[in-house]
Amino acid sequence: MKLLTYLVGGCLVFKLVTFSGFAVEHNAAAYIESNEHVSSIVDKMIMAYGGNVLLQANSIKVVDYNKGPWPGEGESPDVPELWRINEELTIDYKNRRKSLLSYRVPRSTLDLEKWVQQGDSTIMYDILHEKYSEESWANFDRLGASLERSSDALQARRLASLTAELEYLGDEYFRGRVQQKLMLQHASGERYTYFVDKTSGLIHKILRQHPRAGDMLYVFSNHNTATKVAFARDMNFFVNGQLRQSSVHRDLTLDPDLTAAFSGYANFTPWGETIDGSEFTAKKLSTGVYQAGKGRTLTVFIEQVDHYIAMGAAETLADNFAEIKKLSLQDKPLKYFVVTHHHNANVRGLDNALALGATLVVAEKHQETILKHATAAQPDRLLLIPERAAFTLGDLKLFDIATAHAQHYLLAYIPAAGIVLAEDHYVTELKTAKPRIYHDMVRFVQALDELRLDVKTLVDIRGWRQFSMAEFRQWTSDFTPKTCPAGFDICTNG
Repeated sequence: MKLLTYLVGGCLVFKLVTFSGFAVEHNAAAYIESNEHVSSIVDKMIMAYGGNVLLQANSIKVVDYNKGPWPGEGESPDVPELWRINEELTIDYKNRRKSLLSYRVPRSTLDLEKWVQQGDSTIMYDILHEKYSEESWANFDRLGASLERSSDALQARRLASLTAELEYLGDEYFRGRVQQKLMLQHASGERYTYFVDKTSGLIHKILRQHPRAGDMLYVFSNHNTATKVAFARDMNFFVNGQLRQSSVHRDLTLDPDLTAAFSGYANFTPWGETIDGSEFTAKKLSTGVYQAGKGRTLTVFIEQVDHYIAMGAAETLADNFAEIKKLSLQDKPLKYFVVTHHHNANVRGLDNALALGATLVVAEKHQETILKHATAAQPDRLLLIPERAAFTLGDLKLFDIATAHAQHYLLAYIPAAGIVLAEDHYVTELKTAKPRIYHDMVRFVQALDELRLDVKTLVDIRGWRQFSMAEFRQWTSDFTPKTCPAGFDICTNG
């Protein structure tokens, strides 16, 4: 009997064997042969991507411009929103710092930001508004991580130091070419499978399997091998089989201009002090109106004579509701849960509301979508608000309005308190400063004016900041749509 130790996926495995010494030696030899095979695949891959030119580069800049659909985030449920995302990531390996220039075109606004991470400091510069904020979460490992994952060249560089943790899974054909599969298992349970072309050594696919998010597939093609470091000029990204991003421009540069990459903007001013939402909070907003939750999973409850009406985050509904009943000292059932619109975060966890006995209040146009997401729902558990109608639900008035965010949106209004309750239209973490103004806010003010409501206070269910109607009107009255500033190639094409 002997104790055999060996590595599998980077982990040391101990195995008690009772067979002959020859069998032990044979298995050990097989492992050594397998490990040598992995090493030969990685060596060939590294050479394909530039060898020491890639491995010893002090700094690299990768560029990825892409477009793609965001299912469930469109103006209406049946058509996905298309986002354009242009990003340029500079990594200074020698000094262990990063700079990310990011231009995004979602829905009805523009975002142009520069993130500079050095040491323990990360500053995000909002270029279109000439403001900045400190973002402590965006450390060296996290800033630009998605762009690193989608770069085949940077993935190859990463694997060069992880040979001992890789496992060879055999060969597989992709587009008629043999791919050698290498697997990397993380302690978190996340698993990466690299498909390395047996002939060229280039990475053609990466399958990232996440315990919660599912299967994410990166497909690389049109490799540029004319430069010192190879890279794929085309990348398509799929989530659970659905296309999410498709590249329109990719590039890679060795030893880029670090002075330009890591320079800030002296004339920018800070956005201001922010609200800390990391701790669970429950509080009373007005007579019979309560809000509870943590982070962005907040829920608002409106107390009625013999029940509550809720709206907001459903995934933490039970915990939020329990705290509100302690605060109000009124143990009443939850009778209605208002689903303000159809986006992913707003339909998540609706079964929790049904489990508490609530009827879901939804826009008539969203009935089919809600039934898909609330698996326990039947048509009789839905209260439908007719298109473009006003509806009274106890002390609450609901209006089906059109905003830039959603074609059918249920606006909640409490006449007795003059409070408007909304989701995702004007939320901000700033304590007192003027928030960033965008088109969604401007259209929301117009919709309120069309309804002729006596609004005193605006509450966004996802945040703790409240506005007066006078403030909101003043902020949005001088709104000017943003355009690409001079000198920024990343957004010159709109």
